[in-house]
Amino acid sequence: MIERLVVNVRLRMRRAVIYIRVSVAREEMISPELQEHQCRGLVDRERLMLVRAPLMDLGKSGRRFSDRQIAEIIAMAERGEFEVLVLWVWSRFGRNTLESLQNLDRLTELGIEVRAAKEDFDGRTVIGRFAIRQMLNIAELFSDQLSETWKETIARRQRKGLPHGNQGRFGYYRCETCPPKERGVPLETCPRCKEGVLKVDQALLGPRLWDAYERVAGGGNTVAITHEWYRDGITDPVTGKPVTPAHLYDILDSGFGLGFVRYRLPDQLHVVAPDKNGVPRKRRNRSRRPEQFGLYLPGQHEPVTGDRAVAERLWDRYTARRGTTPKRATVDDRHVPRYSVSGRMRCPYCRGGMQPLLRARKVRRPEVNGRPHPFDVTWRCRNQAELGSCPEGGYGNLEHIETRLVAWLREQADAPGSVHDDAVAETKTGLVAREEEVRAELADLIVQEDATADAVAARVIDHQAAQRKKERIDKRRTELTTELAELEAWLAKVLRHPGAAAIKSTLEAWDDATPARRNAMVKDMVRHIAVRKGRGLPLDAKYEITATWEPLRQP
Repeated sequence: MIERLVVNVRLRMRRAVIYIRVSVAREEMISPELQEHQCRGLVDRERLMLVRAPLMDLGKSGRRFSDRQIAEIIAMAERGEFEVLVLWVWSRFGRNTLESLQNLDRLTELGIEVRAAKEDFDGRTVIGRFAIRQMLNIAELFSDQLSETWKETIARRQRKGLPHGNQGRFGYYRCETCPPKERGVPLETCPRCKEGVLKVDQALLGPRLWDAYERVAGGGNTVAITHEWYRDGITDPVTGKPVTPAHLYDILDSGFGLGFVRYRLPDQLHVVAPDKNGVPRKRRNRSRRPEQFGLYLPGQHEPVTGDRAVAERLWDRYTARRGTTPKRATVDDRHVPRYSVSGRMRCPYCRGGMQPLLRARKVRRPEVNGRPHPFDVTWRCRNQAELGSCPEGGYGNLEHIETRLVAWLREQADAPGSVHDDAVAETKTGLVAREEEVRAELADLIVQEDATADAVAARVIDHQAAQRKKERIDKRRTELTTELAELEAWLAKVLRHPGAAAIKSTLEAWDDATPARRNAMVKDMVRHIAVRKGRGLPLDAKYEITATWEPLRQP
């Protein structure tokens, strides 16, 4: 009887997904917990069943949709995975009226009902749709007004010789008595530091920063500096993390340590670049190189050199040297893999990623089809290369890695996949069984809530006892939805053996394929490649390849 009741409840309950967005993580923000609590209240009132843990976009602006999970929500709707999308308020969906309405129309076409817990209008009616459009217009207006306020604030800071942001800077401190600036926590100030002018840390970081400028301007290597700083225990006081070579360049490029504050010109704020589909799109300019900032102005703070004339001459030497260093890949072209094994390399000792480095130009071999010779591309542990923190980390060249990878693919093409499939099937069966148990228990919680409500109405239990019961149910529901999301993530990772035909097809196309194409072909076959330390090791011992169909340890 109880089993039949649970099945009936599950059949008549509509499936729901909660979407949460927070623009900036700060103490006074509308926290994800508060949004989730009110969304769950609507879910409970409407007798909906959550199919997964809430989808969250933390630190994402509502004015853009390209980098948020709205596309994933629409894809889930196209697959028929839910019927109701629950928001906190309509502004959480977006602050761009045009794109918001376009995405809402797409969800409506797919039969999805979108609800807002605090602004619950019926979007199926004319008045409801009108109210939703007005709320989206108000959200966009608020965003535009906030943007104007920030522009005025930034212009005022520029006039006063203060940097764009109010965070701390490497080599400087704010006040002897006030606590340092922490991310997401309002800044505490006193009359001595109220103006926001930072002071040079003459004891340690200031001299280190001056030394770094001198060494890099003289042709020194940033890697040697970051290794030295890591050995001496020096970290960035703003992030609390060790300084990597890329981060060191960001610190030096700002010019702050030499007494400058920098700002972009209006035409430098955005760039037009192709997205991953090759479509040109306008994006915010995130490059931090000196040439991307048209204004380097004298700031109110003192340079670490103490003398502005000395600082200006050092800055000229540094920028002349910086102009000869290669530019890093921009955000817009990083989505194209540069090598066949990009994203697959792992250090077995520190469990971190590995990065490709090119041999010195004077000893490189001739390029192959306009690309570096594979023998000149060396993969090293990223932590060891940047900080010197993984001395056990090994390295290997791309030529040997690809040779081992091709040999491994031939082995897999000749080996029967049934053994792998049996192990995968066993792993997947356990995960699916647990997923069904979790979904059944979630449905049973709805039954318990109904029974509790009936007991209160019949005066069998009082309201306080019912409230305690409801809190226990809510706690258990949170645990189950979190576990359900983990199970779904693990199920997505459990892949079947692609079969000998697919692997042989990859081998046939390998020689003529570009590095990006090779990367795409092995993406669903190779989980990672671990590089062992040691010269002269056989390739199958030095490069350990883990397949995507190998059994996973269950969560």
